[in-house]
This record gives sequence, C-alpha cells and structure tokens, in this order.
Amino acid sequence: MMNRSGNSKCIPASCGLSVQVSKIKQRIWRETETQREMGLMHKKSIPALDETARARLWGPFLGENFTSTSSDDSSDELANLVNSFYDSDCGELKEELSDAGSNGLHETDGGDLIEMLDELQREIGDEPEVSRIRVEVEKAIRAIGSAVEDRFFKERVVGRLRKKGFDAGLCKSSWEKSDGPPAGSYEYIDIIGQGKTRYIIETNLPSNFEIARPSKDYTRIFQCLPDIFVGRPEHLNLIVRVMSTAVVESIKRAGMHVPPWRRREYVLAKWFSSYKRSANLGSIKIEKRGKNVNCRMTIGERDNRIDRGNYQGNVV
Repeated sequence: MMNRSGNSKCIPASCGLSVQVSKIKQRIWRETETQREMGLMHKKSIPALDETARARLWGPFLGENFTSTSSDDSSDELANLVNSFYDSDCGELKEELSDAGSNGLHETDGGDLIEMLDELQREIGDEPEVSRIRVEVEKAIRAIGSAVEDRFFKERVVGRLRKKGFDAGLCKSSWEKSDGPPAGSYEYIDIIGQGKTRYIIETNLPSNFEIARPSKDYTRIFQCLPDIFVGRPEHLNLIVRVMSTAVVESIKRAGMHVPPWRRREYVLAKWFSSYKRSANLGSIKIEKRGKNVNCRMTIGERDNRIDRGNYQGNVV
C-alpha cells in the first residue's frame, strides 16, 4: 500500500512527542513482570495474524458509543493506543518497548504511531480481496477523474464498481449532537465482499486529517496515510484513532484551539454512525442499515471538498 510520500513503507522518525510518549512508555514498563517478559519473547519476524490475534487487536475498538472527550484526554488516548498495540500480537513495537526499558525512548517517540500505521497497512495489504478491490477502485477514479468536489463523484465510482460485479453501495451516515460530537453527516463507499465481509472505501482519506500549521512530527505521520483507503471497518477504526490522537497533539502544540470536527469522536462518527446504504443509485429505494437518525447539520461536507493535491497544511 503506497503512502502519500510514494513509499511502500514508512520509516520511523525521531519525533517531538518526547515528553508525553516517554511517560506513556514508562507507564507501560511499570506493568507486571509477566507483561515485560512476554514482550521480550516477541521476535522481529512475526507471522501473519490469525483470527484470534485479530480479535484481540481490533476488539476494543468496535461497537462502542461515541462519548465526549476533553482537550486534555489526548495523552490518555495515546496511552490506550500504545497499550493496545503492545498487548496485541502485531508488529515490532512490542519488542522495541520492552528492550528500551526506562531509557525514555526519546529516539523513537512519534515513530510509535508511524510504526502502528505501517504495521496496520501491511496487514491490510496482505488480504487478497482488498488488493482486488483496490485495483478496480483506482481504475474507476482514473476513468472519472479526481474531482472529489463533484457531488456525484462517489456515485460514479459506485456505478463503475457495480458494473465490474462488486456489491458496491453509497453509504450516507448521519448523527445528532448529544453528549458526543457535533451533529453532522457524511458519504462514503462500501463493498460487501465474499463471505458478507464489509469493506469501506475512502477515496481521499488524508483530507480528513489535514490541519493548519502541522508540526514536523505530524507531517511525518500524515505522509504515511494512503491516498485511497480500502479495508475492513476495524482497520479504518484504528487508523482514525491513531491519526486523531496525532491531530489533537499537533494542534495543541501550535497553541491553537482544537475544533470539534477535528476530534476523534467526530471523525469516527463519519464511518461508524447509523447510515443508509443505496446500492441502486438510479432508484428511490434505499436499503437501511443501522438505526435511522435525522441529521440537523452537515459540518462534515467541508471535508469532501478538499483538494486531493499536495498537502499544504492550510486547513483548520
């Protein structure tokens, strides 16, 4: 899977989240002796995840409600992400954490999030169905053009995918403001694959994470994102969590207020709220999936209109 810098693999960089991540890793190091010993047992070469391992890795991120989070919670969120990755059977980060001990790990700080994204994208790319779908999605986008500001762009992509025999649909999510994120709505594409497995297609994933005055650390993390995302919902869930954590940290480091549409709950709501799925775009008939929710405003539409050109960091 290619990232925005054109590389197939993101190289962990020395980043400036030193104080926060150092504390997190020290907290991990203070876990029980059993956890430390288990971490040391992991080897650099790790086999592909089996279903049990996947369940342990992605399970905590599925089927949860969107609750409000204060601006001071980014540290806890980052700690939870690192802990979840540490406890899973995925990636070399576990050995790195264990080997480093109490040294603070200043040389790898932001690289932890990069390593998580890198390992995740490798796993996604190993799935044959994902590769097959991605090829056709890229063909469709090339045929249509990259004018994502066109309100019918995603409908056209769906139409071409259906002509290729895929069970593709246009999903329209919406959510009301309660104790969680501001009300909003969003459109994205999905495909129901073999075995009824659902795959989400995001034709411009980075647009959801473009921010003003990005730090150097954040820019490195941002460049690891693929332009086009094709994968299971649980994979997208973790990517959003990693990126939202980095977004909040970068904005706060710049001394700016974190707008609600940049917070984790709002971004997650785009793909994990109740939605209606339209498979036959020429018909009025709508296939309902999830609970029907009325939308009072459409803040999320601004993200659909962001240019897919080079990242300029000019979006709040």
